[in-house]
Amino acid sequence: MLPYEINGLPLHILLVHVVVIVVPLGAIMTFLGAVWPAFRRKLTFITPLVTFVGLASVPLATNAGEWLLARVNPTPLITAHAAIGDTLVPWAFGQFVLATAIWVWYRSFAAPYRQPEPPTRNLGTPDERDPFVVAEATPADASPRGARPAGRFAGRVSRRASLVVSVVFMVLALALGTATTIRVVQIGESGAAAIWTGSFSDTPK
Repeated sequence: MLPYEINGLPLHILLVHVVVIVVPLGAIMTFLGAVWPAFRRKLTFITPLVTFVGLASVPLATNAGEWLLARVNPTPLITAHAAIGDTLVPWAFGQFVLATAIWVWYRSFAAPYRQPEPPTRNLGTPDERDPFVVAEATPADASPRGARPAGRFAGRVSRRASLVVSVVFMVLALALGTATTIRVVQIGESGAAAIWTGSFSDTPK
């Protein structure tokens, strides 16, 4: 059972700080992972982990909020804040699922990038070679510099299909991340309105 108070403060007002930071951060990381291969390769599973932390923090914050709601005067603004706060879980869950799908796809299924090979030149016999050209042998198994290794099941996915899935991930990451962040802002704004509306004076005393 959660300790709903910490140092005399309601746990809810502490957990909301985790939500407003981690959930939008996970959305940004998911989008960057969808459009930026270097970012995706460096962070690997970190992005799904961040989105999972954001997802887990939402029900903890709402549960602590329900405890607090039963111990304050339920004004219309507080009631409205509690109602909109319950709507964030599906968005956070979708963000976690998308981040995990992107990580699994590029780790196991996506076709590798293929860099064009330099044209080969017939050097001919030693007497026919250009004296100003120095040819270097290239190992047959050498990989192009910066190329991404194929996923475990990459041979089962065509490059065209891999490109289509990548574009879908980009669009979903942008749309879902934007919607999730907007919902976090709306919830935070409603909470601020519930606390501060009518609690201060426009003129200093």
